Amino acid sequence: LFFKVTAPTEIYTRSLVGSVRCVQETGLTQHLFEKYQVPALFICKSSVLSAFSCGRSTALVLESGANNTYAVPVHDGYVLQASLLRYAIGGNYLTEEVARELDKKGIKVAPRYAFTKKILSGQPIVDYQVYEQTHPSYEKFCRYEIIRDLKESLQTLMTEVPMEMSDTKNNIYELPDGIKVDLGAERRSIPEKMFSPIPALGSFNGVHRMIADAIVKSDLDIRKELYSNIVVAGGNTLIPGFVERIQKVIPEIAPQNVKVKVIAHLPGERKFSAWIGGSILSSLGSFQQMWMSRQEFEEHGAIMVERKCAQLF
Repeated sequence: LFFKVTAPTEIYTRSLVGSVRCVQETGLTQHLFEKYQVPALFICKSSVLSAFSCGRSTALVLESGANNTYAVPVHDGYVLQASLLRYAIGGNYLTEEVARELDKKGIKVAPRYAFTKKILSGQPIVDYQVYEQTHPSYEKFCRYEIIRDLKESLQTLMTEVPMEMSDTKNNIYELPDGIKVDLGAERRSIPEKMFSPIPALGSFNGVHRMIADAIVKSDLDIRKELYSNIVVAGGNTLIPGFVERIQKVIPEIAPQNVKVKVIAHLPGERKFSAWIGGSILSSLGSFQQMWMSRQEFEEHGAIMVERKCAQLF
């Protein structure tokens, strides 16, 4: 759950997790007005804001974050709930895969707090320490922060799917304690899972298939418009080559004579697409008629959010 404050309103960007329930939104509305004393409130889905950030009110938004990946058809600023797809694959899934590969190679990633490093006679000396009272969850968090940085530094996707995943160029990552890691072919094969079937995830056949399936589930009249407005957002899409791969494979599975256009912010902005869309929405002159004011809350109660934020329900 995320807050973004833009005076004099509060914009609340909610990630799409399952179906939106009226009770959740009215409870949230009451909590914000009564505890945080917000002067006005507007609730909007992150996929809609990501589309707005690219200047689109109708688009197929592919959002891939830490835990989940969504393919969300948006039409005139409304999410087509019956057509959206979600799978539990994202950045954390890939980080877990990298951690398993390191375990197979016998490489132990030590948390930063678990060792001291000194330079004696020009040589680094590492002294490992054991903290028995450290909670396992904190130790795992510290280890995975290092593994995540390793993953983000080395992983890449090929525009063309190579017949052999071996890499002729070695990329070395140095862990904080000085151990050097060479992922080899795994730097390409692990992110390749985003475009491959994974039996453990049921019907998941790759993010490109998610896009095509979500469009097919949408109304026939807007399918061409969705294909020509595919918005890519989320931190997990920052994998080098991700957008280029989408641009290549979608035309191969799209119907003939359909124009395919993939829209994505620059890497520095892509994972903040929803926030950018929220700032654009709140800067519109008509936005003051859209939000739910404190006066409306006091007169009608939290249930008023159903009318003011109708796109949620």
